[in-house]
Amino acid sequence: MSYNESLNPSSNYPEMTQSQWDSAPFNQVDVPEEEFEVTCSQCLSKTTTVLTSDYIPGDSGVDYETDDEGRPYATAWHDDPDTSDTNWAEEYHANDHYTPIQLIELFGKYLKNEINYNPVLTKAKIAEYEYLIEECSGWTEDETEYVKD
Repeated sequence: MSYNESLNPSSNYPEMTQSQWDSAPFNQVDVPEEEFEVTCSQCLSKTTTVLTSDYIPGDSGVDYETDDEGRPYATAWHDDPDTSDTNWAEEYHANDHYTPIQLIELFGKYLKNEINYNPVLTKAKIAEYEYLIEECSGWTEDETEYVKD
């Protein structure tokens, strides 16, 4: 039906302007789905404890002074350890910590083992695990930094 037909009094359609006609639900065209390449980039951080002996201990001592009334008192002091030459990436991994990329890889391996060695998995669960394994693949590490807080 054309726009002019909508103006025809014998038409079953109500009278409308051209823009109303074009945007009417019965004239809408569904846009077909199309695939697009999308990059998911995230910055993650985690603070955790790392044990190391790769540092230079700070100095410490006691200062003896007198107060305004001439009474002696002691003040203890301690400098922070010098970790300027500590390789935090090495120490992080030496303490059995994992990066997100390593965790994703381990999760994928775990799922593969479940598929191969768990006889009670349903077809639906196997399909879900295979999808998750696919989701675990293709991740790249853009940047990694280890910093002492």
